[in-house]
Amino acid sequence: MKISIAMCTYNGAHYLSEQLASVVAQTRQPDELIICDDASVDETLTHLQDFTRNAPFQVSVVKNPTRLGSTKNFEHAIELCRGDVIFLCDQDDIWVETKLSVMEQQFVQRPDMDLLFTDADLIDENGQPLGGTMWKALRFDEASKRKIRSDAAYELLDRREVVTGATMAFRSKFKELVLPIPEDIPLIHDGWIATMISHAGKLEFIEKPLIKYRQHSAQQLGAPAEITDAGWEISKLARLAQRPMDFGEELKKAEAIQQRMSAMRERYQFVGKENVDHLLIHFRAREAIAAAKLTNAPVIMRELFAGRYHRYSRGFSSAVKDILRWQ
Repeated sequence: MKISIAMCTYNGAHYLSEQLASVVAQTRQPDELIICDDASVDETLTHLQDFTRNAPFQVSVVKNPTRLGSTKNFEHAIELCRGDVIFLCDQDDIWVETKLSVMEQQFVQRPDMDLLFTDADLIDENGQPLGGTMWKALRFDEASKRKIRSDAAYELLDRREVVTGATMAFRSKFKELVLPIPEDIPLIHDGWIATMISHAGKLEFIEKPLIKYRQHSAQQLGAPAEITDAGWEISKLARLAQRPMDFGEELKKAEAIQQRMSAMRERYQFVGKENVDHLLIHFRAREAIAAAKLTNAPVIMRELFAGRYHRYSRGFSSAVKDILRWQ
């Protein structure tokens, strides 16, 4: 099995050497490392040039003449990968030395598995443990795990992101499906890749942190702040109902998934098309209610009886929110 790593950099000189060292230290080294630099203006390219001269495996460094942004930069790096399995790599994390070997073993033993991800230990900008994990921050609980391992992982991923790109690897046969990555959707590269593959393949995870995920002020995205589950109160619902509602992002995401499945239907065997169709029905209905285009209870009752408030929103609390909005 040939392993490719798609790595993206942008003004990452401060942490880059530590991440590259952790890749070199892998007990199973990659067959190629593709690095796309997004027009850095610090010492990133100098670090990359020094690293390339002494790397024990093939390294290709591509410098973008102008900034593409994180998502399109990863798209570029993935496109250049030639391996059977593609690992995604951020510039500021630290990989556990057995990450590639452990994950490769799973791909070899499970030919039916198409995307694999792991947990991550959270560290601060100095590399010190923060005492938490990525899964805990994302509330990736037992119910979510069961859903990922079912034949309907898309039901979870169509609604929210739980797969972190820095912990992800996927079979390259899905490059045609996931590329290009749509620009006008509320998903970055990892969320889009995991969601699309969940509609065409099998996902699996390893219940072990295989990277140290660094939290610092300069990163584009970090682990979400941990929140506690609080019961809904009428006063909270009343305040929430007064806020403007915009379901445009949810609709863009679902429409993009639907369009890609339609365009690739000759190439891949998809599951869960009905889930996307119902998601669109639900959020179009809620958008119409929020815009006062629909002010009658039957629409809300229809969505409740169809189970879509519970599958795609927050159940009765979202229904009450819609009732309060137009009364």
